[in-house]
Amino acid sequence: MNISQTIAELTAPDAFFEVVSETFRGREYRVFKHAPQAVTELIQNARGHAEAEFLIYRDQRLRFCDFFAAAESLLGYFQTQGLKPGDRVAIAMKNRPEWLIAFAAAVMGGAVAVPINSWGQRDDLLFALQDSGASWLICDDARGRAVEDFLETERRLLVYQHDAAEPVRGVLFDEALAQEHVGALYEASAEDPCMMLYTSGSTGAPKGVMHRHRPIVQAVFNMMFTGFVAMTIEGARELRGGAEQEKALLNVPLFHGTGLLGSFVLPMVTGQAVVIMPKWDAQEALRLIDRERVTMFSSVPALVKSLLIQDNFDDFDTRSLQRLSSGGAAVPSYLPALVSQRFEEVSNSAGYGMTETLAVGSTASGKLYDMRPKSSGVLSPIIDMRFVDPEGAVLSPGESGEIEMRGITVTEGYWNRPEASAQVLSEEGWLKSGDVGHVDTDGFLFITGRIKEIVIRGGENIFPGDVEQQCYAIDAVQDCVVFGVPDETLGEELVLIVRPKEGESIHEAQMREALQDRLPAYKVPKHIVISTEPLLRGATEKFDKLAIRAQFLAGVSDVNE
Repeated sequence: MNISQTIAELTAPDAFFEVVSETFRGREYRVFKHAPQAVTELIQNARGHAEAEFLIYRDQRLRFCDFFAAAESLLGYFQTQGLKPGDRVAIAMKNRPEWLIAFAAAVMGGAVAVPINSWGQRDDLLFALQDSGASWLICDDARGRAVEDFLETERRLLVYQHDAAEPVRGVLFDEALAQEHVGALYEASAEDPCMMLYTSGSTGAPKGVMHRHRPIVQAVFNMMFTGFVAMTIEGARELRGGAEQEKALLNVPLFHGTGLLGSFVLPMVTGQAVVIMPKWDAQEALRLIDRERVTMFSSVPALVKSLLIQDNFDDFDTRSLQRLSSGGAAVPSYLPALVSQRFEEVSNSAGYGMTETLAVGSTASGKLYDMRPKSSGVLSPIIDMRFVDPEGAVLSPGESGEIEMRGITVTEGYWNRPEASAQVLSEEGWLKSGDVGHVDTDGFLFITGRIKEIVIRGGENIFPGDVEQQCYAIDAVQDCVVFGVPDETLGEELVLIVRPKEGESIHEAQMREALQDRLPAYKVPKHIVISTEPLLRGATEKFDKLAIRAQFLAGVSDVNE
């Protein structure tokens, strides 16, 4: 199978996915020629699906026309309250239809949508609101109650429901829709800012990754292209197991680019239905696949495994499922075999990308995935990738080095963070990934390591410095280090090594309890080791995390000097 030739034919002149070189904001990029210029065009085009079912949430079922009617009404409410193009509209809630309606309404009004991590605590929410300069917040009760004293006016807080004795201050989502204003669509340009996604990055506080309209559309077309490559290689797949419509199970948070674009915008464009899960529950996922005849399940490896290892898996009818996608973290070597045990014929897929690239990088599915199941797929036709040594010299093809990417979907930088942007972006637009890898002679990308400190636990980026900072806020702590170690279930888990102050004593359970009060649950380390001796340091007197980590992995209980 000549993959390069197949991609060349699909991107050739006059093809639907024709790729050409064009200038965008002063730089030359390869782009899909026939893609629209703005996200608003994608949204408008999706109106053609009209009566088809779109969103399924518990006992709520919305057709495309229902969805657009709600989005138009919310946009009208926004505009009567003074929404202007360029305003930042923050969204902080668990997955549900109101999240998607709010996103569409904001973009249709020319605003910048700012998805906020709904797993965070009050400080995390406040940071994103203040850093982004959001003038609007659409949220659920839990998030609204956590930050309501920060918000200045009621119009900046839309709450879809409340069941507490003391209602959260703001305007109820349903009440806003009931005012029946019809909003005016903003004619967005290709260069208008559209979305800001927050990422932990490799250092420091979360950073807002700004993306404009045209790059987002290009990223969505890239997802469509990868699906078309698979179909070209293996032929179209007919619906099976009683399925009458393509349906995706939305089980990952919408505040990530992959969940937002892959599980909302792409299905909206292609006329698929989306079955929404507010939080992960393997049994509920199996029930929904069975009941709704779900055809596609895309998630992080940990959740894919969680689904497949259920003791009563065979009690559910999963014959409709024909595409299984795993990404956001390293795919464990045992996972493909586990998938084969559960399904006679299912299309596996994997890929590589970053928040900073709108998840564009490499991907493979179906027979293409089967050719190199340990790879991260083949490179996108609209991304450039190179590999560099520690001094920044570009390596020869096949040599392993830090991955750098350049393309139209690569962000121009972090919101109000010129220094942080300069650390990862060259003047020519090359983005440092912090990941190490190489491309083989057939064009498949292999990720072989990571030089950045970030820990990816179940698809969530965690900066160890954030955990260390909260650890140092505990009075009894003298020194601490946090790092990641491999984990079969979640890809990576956190390890915390703590040295108490002289004359103080602290136990693992006490540390865990103290951190649970300060951190979201997913940031609390799985492994906590208490040390009574100074922690190992290097020549510069910094903690030698690599040496401490190596000792931990070797099973050495004494991690001290």
